[in-house]
Amino acid sequence: MDLFITYLVLFACIIFLSQLFQKSTIPIALILVISGMLLSFVPFFPQINLDSALVLNFFLPLLVYQVSSFSSWRDIKKQMRPIALLSIGHVIFIAILVAIVFHALIPRMGWPLAFVFGAIISPPDSVAIVSIAEKIRIPERVFLILEGEGMFNDAAALTLFRLALAAAITNQFSMVHAVSNFFIIIIGELVYGLILGHVLGKLREKITNTSLHMIASFMTPFLAYIPVVKLGGTGVLATAAVGFVIGNQFTLRFTPEYRLIALAIWPTIAFAIQGLIFLLVGLDMRSTFMHISFIPWETLLLYIFSITVVIVVGRFIWVYGAVLCLPRLLSPTLRKKDPYPSWQYPFIISWSGIRGGISLAAALAIPALALDKSIVDPRDLLVFLVFCIIFVTLVLQGLSLPFILKKMGIDKVGQSERYREHLTELQAKFQMIQAALHWLLKYKEKIKNNNKLLSEVSLHIYEYQYLLNQFELSILDHDGKKRHDEQLEMDETLSLLLQIIHVERAELIKLWQEEKINLRVRNKLLATLDHQIQKKLI
Repeated sequence: MDLFITYLVLFACIIFLSQLFQKSTIPIALILVISGMLLSFVPFFPQINLDSALVLNFFLPLLVYQVSSFSSWRDIKKQMRPIALLSIGHVIFIAILVAIVFHALIPRMGWPLAFVFGAIISPPDSVAIVSIAEKIRIPERVFLILEGEGMFNDAAALTLFRLALAAAITNQFSMVHAVSNFFIIIIGELVYGLILGHVLGKLREKITNTSLHMIASFMTPFLAYIPVVKLGGTGVLATAAVGFVIGNQFTLRFTPEYRLIALAIWPTIAFAIQGLIFLLVGLDMRSTFMHISFIPWETLLLYIFSITVVIVVGRFIWVYGAVLCLPRLLSPTLRKKDPYPSWQYPFIISWSGIRGGISLAAALAIPALALDKSIVDPRDLLVFLVFCIIFVTLVLQGLSLPFILKKMGIDKVGQSERYREHLTELQAKFQMIQAALHWLLKYKEKIKNNNKLLSEVSLHIYEYQYLLNQFELSILDHDGKKRHDEQLEMDETLSLLLQIIHVERAELIKLWQEEKINLRVRNKLLATLDHQIQKKLI
């Protein structure tokens, strides 16, 4: 019961802080980590630590599935080259660099443990970047690359982590065995995920009950994740593959009621999980520090500074060298098809190497190792270093990134893209209304002898003709010479509708209070009014 109350308090903190800093460009992830750190020093607050099994076996599949099922495979596929180089190549590159530096700093830990640490700290977390992108629009291509990297890099990092940990425990390592296992796991997970996605998609499209479909939706990531983990894989790629198949091929076949509910519930679940992870990261600070408090601060600062420099500088080297320059130098076709982008784009990608809770969860999953512990338990030191690097990257890169984006003028590029996207949306709606109106006019001719149905069709024709004129005026107004405030336009469109619905809702409440309708009728009519607003918002 006490643990349940503690989690309720933590979720209350997430709600309060997220609402308080809603308009701030400071990443909510950093605010939650700092809040967790402060809570860890409150004497009467119960000690609660980040559970690695909870994060890796429960939170991670839900987060991966949510991102992949709401992402466009068509757009991700166009950026697959940089995404693959970042999510696999960058992870391996940083893991090797960090292992070399770690071994140079603490040689007594040995190479296997150095590679364990390198694998843990190698994958950036896209959560903080996404929260910044929601407030300061970054170019779509950059966002897709970072989102795709964040989706797939955990698979590469966790695979390396398990291989390195096995070597640390057994004191045996074979390069051929490790490389072959690495690629077998990746290919096997993708094949399994693609097949399972089609099977589950076919089964789920037969479910017409929305509640049952939501239950099936929550089960889907675990059906992809758990069997693969049991067989020695990471489960991340399999879950992502299932999400892509379901989201891109089968969502259109599901019921409208399910799509509306899923669109509201899944992002909420993801936000709650991400917030809880970062809050728990902060709460781990006190107990983590207590385990290594006897190590001199100068030594710890040297470790933190050296490793942070390696992961930050190493990312710049990899992005500019392996992702940007080398492929174009080797391939004239690529150079012609995809010329060198503006210098700001690779800089943003390079500076977006913030680490997150998955790294700490992996560190906490390390078992006690039979090493020389005369100075400190290796596991405690690794957990502390991971925690500090998460915090430093959140402060260093998370706080500075919004400022850098504005200084570079990248936010204007993002605004321009949003403007073009809004115009495309208006044009798509115009064509949809045109198609519907054309069908209505043809249908009217077929039913000209049915007076009752004819009057209803005529009403729809009038409504669609009005909408067609409104959208035509909106498109003409978007002439490219002036910027449009999409939110302001939406508010103006909603203003009259909200006033009308306010009158209807007031009358509905009056009928309920006078006991002229029961609760079921009240809720049904209230939902009808809510759907009218939702229809305008989507």
